Amino acid sequence: MQNSPIYYGLLTLLAIALLFAAGTDLKRREIDNWLNLAIALAAPLFWWAGGLSLWPDVALHLGVALAAFAVAAGLFAIGQMGGGDVKLIAALALWFPPSTFAQMLIVMAVLGYILTMGLGAFRIGREDGGVRSRDTIVLATLSAIACVLIAAFAGFLELPLPAALRSAASGSMGVAILVLQLPMLILAVVSFAAIRIFRRRKVAVAAPYGVAISGAGLWLIAGQLAASGPLVG
Repeated sequence: MQNSPIYYGLLTLLAIALLFAAGTDLKRREIDNWLNLAIALAAPLFWWAGGLSLWPDVALHLGVALAAFAVAAGLFAIGQMGGGDVKLIAALALWFPPSTFAQMLIVMAVLGYILTMGLGAFRIGREDGGVRSRDTIVLATLSAIACVLIAAFAGFLELPLPAALRSAASGSMGVAILVLQLPMLILAVVSFAAIRIFRRRKVAVAAPYGVAISGAGLWLIAGQLAASGPLVG
């Protein structure tokens, strides 16, 4: 039933719910409990529309959702994630199969990183009365480097350098290890430089992670629909 109107109708409703979640998180840094509950309660209907079996498909979804909730709750306990974000991640784990859910977490982390860098630059620029302050320019440059690097190595942006590195990596294990480590090393340097600026300026950046979670979910939904492939399974 993956091509049925019910299946695609439920995906559309999920997309609308994620847009609403992103909007409330931006407006008041909150994701309503009723919205997270509605997303979770709609998942069984989506399983049915996707033709999932109770074992192992549904059981796997439930297991991943519980694991995601436990990890996110731990992040909430140390103040790194909001309660609404925890519930939204767990609710989405009920919809996405494990491999797709893992992709969602990666996209979420990237979007969260970009949001944090962008908000930090905006706040420092506002404190300095404009966007031409030295720290704002440095942060904007670091953010641009990080975004281009992430996009290039994720395959979203075709650049000659990553393509050449991937080609070289296919013929040498040493080069392959270097290629894998290079983007992480550059991101680490960029992140360290940004953190130093945030600490020196005493800027606390609490990015709206509900926006990152919702954006990652919408990204995957759009990609699956464009490819006409099943989201469940």
